Amino acid sequence: MGEFVENIERIALELLSNLVHGNATLSVPRNSSGNVISEYRRVSYNNRGSRHSFCVLIYMISRVHRLQVRGGSFTVRGLYYDNPLLVRSQSRIAEARLDVCRMLSTSPLSLGILAASKGLVAGDLRLLMTNGDVLDSSLYGGPLTLPTDPEKIDRIETQAEFVLIVEKESVFESLLSRNVFGTFKRRFILITGKGYPDCCTRRIVHRLTEENQLEAYILVDADPFGVEIMLVYRHGSQSMSFSSQGLTTPALRWIGLHPSEIPALGTGAVALVAGDNKKINDLLARHNLEPGVRQELRMLQDVQLKAEIESVIDFLTDDYIPNKINRNLFL
Repeated sequence: MGEFVENIERIALELLSNLVHGNATLSVPRNSSGNVISEYRRVSYNNRGSRHSFCVLIYMISRVHRLQVRGGSFTVRGLYYDNPLLVRSQSRIAEARLDVCRMLSTSPLSLGILAASKGLVAGDLRLLMTNGDVLDSSLYGGPLTLPTDPEKIDRIETQAEFVLIVEKESVFESLLSRNVFGTFKRRFILITGKGYPDCCTRRIVHRLTEENQLEAYILVDADPFGVEIMLVYRHGSQSMSFSSQGLTTPALRWIGLHPSEIPALGTGAVALVAGDNKKINDLLARHNLEPGVRQELRMLQDVQLKAEIESVIDFLTDDYIPNKINRNLFL
């Protein structure tokens, strides 16, 4: 914690030094990876266009410093309601939190400023919390919402053989309603991040694979945004490339839907739109893309079609998922 606090105080001292010369400016890295920073964005009180962002950023930095010194945590929602006249919207707090992460080269989970968890879990999973509570999804009648702060999970207990991540909440609920656990006859944990996953969901998946030594599989739409969601779980978010430690699952196995399966779906596919093709090009420009993933993206370009998981929903539990996992049909 000492070095973390020193870095915050260094930023404050640099700001004070600038203020002496009449320059109320903070420099926020646009993108960084390790110690390599590509460029900075200047947030200045002197500029009317960035004055409000500057004030919210100072507010965020002061709160983070207080939490690091005194301990505890705050929610994005709580910070907004603590000073709504200054903040104006919760999205402003979320933006400032990400800017502070960039300035300190750390993840949002390290700041003590937490966002409400999106992730849902079901199956053989018990979360033993540091305060003595036990969250047991195997005993709960429905899906369990993951805790906001995954670092307050002292230990994860499970007899599961693997983790299955599904992109959408609707597919998650559909699998539960179709008795996926009873049909598959293997113990596993079902998780969804409801689209693009938050840090908490990604952290839990990481811990399950590292601490509990579970294999992890993912099922996403056969479109560029589904592929990107898979890559967020596997390699981390592009907007948080400066800090992905403890949030990624490099060995994640992509079982589908694969774009190469689209021709066999028939009426289950629809045409790509301009935004889809732009996203494909953006993904293909990444240097760390695995050859198999690159090939599937090229297939999307070639067929100019995409498909949702729902197009195979009727045989997901009985055929598709068991077949893909049991026969190791993944990328």
